[in-house]
Amino acid sequence: MSEEYTTNAHDLAEAAKLQAQLEQDSNANNNNPPSSSAQHQYRIPSVSIDSGAYKYVLITALPPNNSHNKPEVFVHSKRGAQYHRNVAEPLIPILKQSGYTDIRIKGGGRILRCDDDNIIKIFGYSYGFGQADHALAKDVVEKSGKFVGYTVSWSNDGY
Repeated sequence: MSEEYTTNAHDLAEAAKLQAQLEQDSNANNNNPPSSSAQHQYRIPSVSIDSGAYKYVLITALPPNNSHNKPEVFVHSKRGAQYHRNVAEPLIPILKQSGYTDIRIKGGGRILRCDDDNIIKIFGYSYGFGQADHALAKDVVEKSGKFVGYTVSWSNDGY
């Protein structure tokens, strides 16, 4: 039986600390834009959903050399993540190292990916980051092309 983790004061403080650091980084980048030599080390997938039901985060970030100022949107879930911040923490340094700026955690929830039934359900919320825009997450998942033949749905119900 898997162990359930309940958001506590420590996790809320860590999530707030992560958000504050991203805000500080964003403000610093607005004053000192990254050099034009920042290159993608590799393509960062917009969607990474582990099979099963796990926490997910919705993250936006401006890609390097982005002349249109249009952020990319990332939907990532992670097997074994105790808290939503545990999903975001590995992705943020990869984005930074690849030259992304203005990285924002826009919220979280849960994603159920059932490969036997070809369904993905996006729902719930994150105590630490708030509720993600599940309709946007659904759109990103569908446009990624990773789950062709899957029925993707979303709901604001549940935790």
